[in-house]
Amino acid sequence: MSPAPVSVDHLAFPTRDLEATDHFYSKVVGATLVHAESGYSPSWKSDYLLITYALPDGTRLSFFDWPADTGPYPDDPNMPDDVFHIGLRCAAPRDVIAWQNHLFQHKVVYHSEDDGKSRRLFMRDPNGIRFEIFASEIAKSGEDHEGNARSVMGEWQKIASA
Repeated sequence: MSPAPVSVDHLAFPTRDLEATDHFYSKVVGATLVHAESGYSPSWKSDYLLITYALPDGTRLSFFDWPADTGPYPDDPNMPDDVFHIGLRCAAPRDVIAWQNHLFQHKVVYHSEDDGKSRRLFMRDPNGIRFEIFASEIAKSGEDHEGNARSVMGEWQKIASA
């Protein structure tokens, strides 16, 4: 049995300069800041800020900032695994479980995270590209609001510069 279809939901990367990232994506690329959240990541053992921009076609580009990020990106052994990734969305939680079974059958190494609200699977393709599979009936863009995102990003910048 084949797993449920997925679609690209977002692409995720780290950032070390929020102002430069915001300027580039908002002013140069013409994307809209649509989401920001901050919190604590148990797997990273660090606070983090996640900001997301939407391109005109709806593609979402997400960027993580966190205090422990100090080394070069390509070979940094301390880089949390789930920073660089392509997010694939399926429609229902049962689809994530079907994907987990499918990956197991194909002997694909994966990591599962479940925070009690959602289950996410992370795995790499043969080229080392990391993918996340999660369930949501609608794209995260349904939660978009630039004002809220800028407020969260402003709070993070105040804390980071203190």
